Amino acid sequence: MKSFRPIYIPALIAAVVLLAALAGCHNDRISIARILENPDRYMDREVTVAGEVTKAYTAPLFIAEPGVYQIDDGTGLIWVITKHGAPRVGSEVGLKGIVSSPIRILGDHFGAVIREDRRKSR
Repeated sequence: MKSFRPIYIPALIAAVVLLAALAGCHNDRISIARILENPDRYMDREVTVAGEVTKAYTAPLFIAEPGVYQIDDGTGLIWVITKHGAPRVGSEVGLKGIVSSPIRILGDHFGAVIREDRRKSR
């Protein structure tokens, strides 16, 4: 039976360290379904979500372009409030924001919403 050569031991150690580092990495993205199932748990906390924009509304004003848009990550739909204009329908977005209380606009009830802090679009 052959024994390990000295060159294999450092390679084995490097592989174990790499696997341990990768196992420690985690995706901090959360599914929309988890937020909607237990909104109190995420209320007033920053979350990261991503999905496709399904609806978008912007109100162009002189100093800002506030808007709202809805995203779908495949597990659920959630509305996002933004100060930077809504992305176009069909675009993929990733965002960080604070989960806020349900709101009512013109008689329509919106469950938990996310107040956008940062966004990346594709």
